[in-house]
Amino acid sequence: MGVPMSVPMSAPIVASPVGWVVLGAAGYITYKVGKKVGKKAEEDITKPSLSDRVVKGTMKAVYRTKKTVSESLGKAKEKYGTLWTEARTEADAA
Repeated sequence: MGVPMSVPMSAPIVASPVGWVVLGAAGYITYKVGKKVGKKAEEDITKPSLSDRVVKGTMKAVYRTKKTVSESLGKAKEKYGTLWTEARTEADAA
């Protein structure tokens, strides 16, 4: 018919020394895995998250673009600065 409901299922495991060894080994393995997962989680906390890295990368790209545009505008200003001054002078004189 089966196992009576009043008998716990763990009773056969702890009833013999082999059962204690199996139970101890399972506990040790669980402990080691938990320790490894905890260490990995601790390392992950110190690393920046993916979203932080993406935002930082985007900010760097925007800064580089701004710098390039500023340099380009500076060169254009130098190039056309004299023409602009001459045009303003001629417009004021007219």
